[in-house]
Amino acid sequence: MTTLFHCPFCASSERRIILNTDGMNLVKCEDCSFIYLKDLPDESVLYEGYHEWTGFQIENYSAQSSDSNLKALWHINQQRIEVLKQRLYNGSLLDIGCGSGGFMLSAKEAGFEVTGIDVSEKAVEFISDELNLNASNEAVQDLEESFDVITLWHVLEHFIDPVSELKKIHERLNTDGVLFGEVPNWKSIKFQLSGKRWEGGNHPLYHRSFFTPQTLKNSLKEAGFSKVNLIHLPYTKSGNKGLYYLLKKGFNIFHKDAFLTFMARN
Repeated sequence: MTTLFHCPFCASSERRIILNTDGMNLVKCEDCSFIYLKDLPDESVLYEGYHEWTGFQIENYSAQSSDSNLKALWHINQQRIEVLKQRLYNGSLLDIGCGSGGFMLSAKEAGFEVTGIDVSEKAVEFISDELNLNASNEAVQDLEESFDVITLWHVLEHFIDPVSELKKIHERLNTDGVLFGEVPNWKSIKFQLSGKRWEGGNHPLYHRSFFTPQTLKNSLKEAGFSKVNLIHLPYTKSGNKGLYYLLKKGFNIFHKDAFLTFMARN
C-alpha cells in the first residue's frame, strides 16, 4: 500500500481524516479543501476485474433497446451530444476512457470525427473490430493530433494527480476547443444522506480524487482552463420527464445532484 504524504493539488501536508474504511483513509486538505485517498492499495489487486469486458450488440444500443442499461446509456449520451450541439461544437472529438464505445457511436452519428482511448485492451479491440471506430490504448500525451472536443466521462476521479492529467489533456485541445466531462459529486444529496458509506454508489473503492463544485473548478483552472462552467444536465430517464426529473433538475441547479457535469475551454 502506497501512502500520499502531500495533497495532490497544493502539496500541503496538513489534512484531516474524514472517512476510514479497511485501513484506508480519505482525507481533506486543510489548506485547499481537496479530498483525496491517502492510502492507495496495490492497483494490480484493486483494479482486478474492473475492466472485465463483455461488449454489446450494436442493434441493442438504441432508444428501442430491450436492454434497459443500454437504452438508458443511449438516452444519456444523446443528451450529452445535445449539449455540445447547442453550443455549436463539432469537428474532431477524443473520448478519453471510451469504454464500450457507446458515446463514440452517438458522437459519430451526430457528425463528429471520433477517436477513443482506453486502458482496456479488450474494449479497444471491441471498438475497433465490432464498431469499426478508431480507438487505441495510447496515453493522451502520446497522441500526435489535437482535437476540437475532448470528453471525459467519469475518468477524472480515478487519477491520483488529476491536475497533472488535465494539463496533458489541455495540450491536446485546439485553440477554440472544449473539454466536456463528468465526475461524482461529493456534495450530492445522495452521498451526504448515505452517511458517507464507502462502498457502492458514486464513490467506489477505486476512486482516488473526490470533487466538490469548487475543487473541480479549481482543478480545471489550475490546469490552464480559463473558462470553466458547471452544466445543468439532470438527464431524463429513458427520455421521460416526471417527478424524478423535476427532483434531479432541482438538485442539479444547486449542484446537489449525484454528478457534476462540466465544460472547460482555453
